[in-house]
Amino acid sequence: MATSNATPEDAPGEPDSARSEGVDATTTAIAAIIDPLIENEKVIAAGFAERARLLAELHRLGEQPAIIAGLRGDPVETGADDPDTHAHGPAWDDVELAERTLATEVAGALRLHSTTARMMIFNAAHLVEKLPGFHTALAQGRISWAHVLRMQDVTTGAPDDVLTALEAAVLPKAEKLTATQFGRVAARELERLHPVSLQERADVGATLRRVVLQPDVDGMAWLNAYLKADEAQAGYDRLTRIAKSLNDADTNDGADGAAPAGDVVLRTMDQRRADAFRDLLLDGECVGGLGRGIRGTVHVTVPVLTLMGKSFEPGMLEGYGPIDPETARRLAGTAPRWDRILTHPETGCMLSVGRDSYTPPADMKRYTEIRDQTCQGIGCNRKATNSEIDHTVPWNKGGPTATGNLVHLCKACHRLKHQSSFSTRQSPTGALTWTSPGGKTYTREPANPIGPPPRRAPAAPPSPPSPTREDPPPF
Repeated sequence: MATSNATPEDAPGEPDSARSEGVDATTTAIAAIIDPLIENEKVIAAGFAERARLLAELHRLGEQPAIIAGLRGDPVETGADDPDTHAHGPAWDDVELAERTLATEVAGALRLHSTTARMMIFNAAHLVEKLPGFHTALAQGRISWAHVLRMQDVTTGAPDDVLTALEAAVLPKAEKLTATQFGRVAARELERLHPVSLQERADVGATLRRVVLQPDVDGMAWLNAYLKADEAQAGYDRLTRIAKSLNDADTNDGADGAAPAGDVVLRTMDQRRADAFRDLLLDGECVGGLGRGIRGTVHVTVPVLTLMGKSFEPGMLEGYGPIDPETARRLAGTAPRWDRILTHPETGCMLSVGRDSYTPPADMKRYTEIRDQTCQGIGCNRKATNSEIDHTVPWNKGGPTATGNLVHLCKACHRLKHQSSFSTRQSPTGALTWTSPGGKTYTREPANPIGPPPRRAPAAPPSPPSPTREDPPPF
């Protein structure tokens, strides 16, 4: 076989023209996607800019006296003519009434929580009125919505008199940097311009510390804490150190004569860190013993067939939603108390006491808690156990104390119903329909509907006996 002394440099290659044609074809194919993608991003940015303009216009609308007058509810229900209504809190002033009512209007239209909608309106007004350069750049597609969100985060609480200089200094950088990179640059620039020291701002920020529970999918949820940066970092570091000390490979393997523990399930660092966090919260104690003996409480509704292991129907965790049957059975097995919730007449739970009593009996209250699960306000998710029971048709207007006229509303949604021009009506199943000042209707179905038992069809009359051979034919 003949051999060759050719080196790679000597190897024949593609002609320059062929390589150029290949490069051009690749460039053309990629550009055919990237160029429309760039234009699409500009359209999306313009859409966000238009939404901000509309929300800012709604904010200005809520400052007009004629509009505010139209947002007020019935004088009796607002408490202006009825001292009893002050049980729902003192009447809101014009600003509070307009902000809450219009935020709920937006929440219903965009399927949001009213707090989220209210923040959107505030941020939109802030962008349009105080950062007009960023709003224009967004409308023109020169920056993205992510850049605007970073700018809003950076300028939260910043004095108005530094915003013009800050915007002029950082807007050109926003057009060149990623949102994350831009956020760091803007924060440094604001620090240079801010008239209040970082220490003073940190002291104020510490007053906003809080814990937030955010449900997720697949039976999971997020538990987030807003803390001072050093404390959050120290806490995370402690969890990491604990997680590193939890070596799953040390699980008993039977070498000491004991029965093997079975297959060792090796956890990732994230899983061990999460387990340490959970164990400290559920079983640990704070400094000085604070928290000793205190345990969290959850309310779970478990179908009886699931409890018996004969059904895979999920349980319902109050304030969250469906949970897997295994978890539901485990929680049920450790429950210190049970409430048997069926429907009348099986339980004897009174579904109505008519006009005999304003306050619902305990079993009726628990019945509606399990039915509603959460506040039935537009977009609201506060637990029913942390909410108030409202008569949909007010008691002072003849409304009965009955499950078909009772619904859970948190204090804010309860006050909104009584003090604004929103109106509600309720179906026999508990579904609550809100009608907004803008004429829109939004219906909240019960999270865990417990309907009345189906009516049984009347028993058919007994059939006449079949004729026998001994019976004469009916001539």
